[in-house]
Amino acid sequence: MTARVLLAVAGVSALAAIPFGLGNYGCYIMASVMIYAIVALSLNILIGMGGQISIGHAGFWALGAYGSALAVTKLGLPFLAGVAVGGAVAGAFGALVALPALRVQGHYLAIATLGFALFVQQVLFEWEWLTGGRQGLFVPRPALFGFEIVSDFGYYYLLFAIFLLLAWIAGNFRNSLTGRSLMALRMSPVAAECCGIARPRHIIIAFIISAVFCGLSGALYGHLLGHLSTETFSLAASLSFLSMAVIGGLHSRAGALLGGIYLALAPELLREFKEAQMVIYGVLLIVCVQFLPGGLISLPDRARSLLRRKPHGAP
Repeated sequence: MTARVLLAVAGVSALAAIPFGLGNYGCYIMASVMIYAIVALSLNILIGMGGQISIGHAGFWALGAYGSALAVTKLGLPFLAGVAVGGAVAGAFGALVALPALRVQGHYLAIATLGFALFVQQVLFEWEWLTGGRQGLFVPRPALFGFEIVSDFGYYYLLFAIFLLLAWIAGNFRNSLTGRSLMALRMSPVAAECCGIARPRHIIIAFIISAVFCGLSGALYGHLLGHLSTETFSLAASLSFLSMAVIGGLHSRAGALLGGIYLALAPELLREFKEAQMVIYGVLLIVCVQFLPGGLISLPDRARSLLRRKPHGAP
């Protein structure tokens, strides 16, 4: 077994054992880590592989959350079916949001996705008879095969299993012909299209898969909280998601997990700083982009390269 495989096994084992030493709130935080890590996976696909910038993923997150909640509460669907509906709704809107990406790129695309997120939040707020508006929407606890998962301890392991499944899917997608073609488009669109790679098709696929992942995360998040409010899916959430993905690492599934840990734990560790929290987040992001452009996951490689560097003046 390679060192990479051994490290992955050790990490999975540690994540499986951690909740046994935590209380109820600690298990809630760990469940939040898994939910945020799934969002980071979605951004890894869209930005890390496809090179398409999005600051509107809070919109997909909201569509998944409300789509699942309404499917369970209004249509009477079971938990897993409701989560699937949430992912499908987000994926459908992902295909629509992909259309502007066929014509604009860079900060113009970022502005377009931002407008989408603000539009979704406002519609959900105004559509009071369906979504509950400012009063919010009640979401029941998840249930599997007739058994309700009451504790966050049990729900964490379900989220952990779903994260591992989605991480496996993301890895297979990266190694597939479509994934490699998408990465070729990111590196050089002109060269890739000259080789016969259809840019519109691959960009739409990237947006759909990314939106589905994000929608699934939103659906699972709603069942964790038990109550949905449009204030949760604000511009700040989209910016937090983008920061999380960059700080964890945009090109690694383990980086997505590190990003989820960062986003879940940072508010707890910086709680005492109150209004200065956003300043600290900004400083951390700048430091990471400047000194660790590959994210926290690249820290070991960065340390090894510094240790191997020859001293100044050495022959």
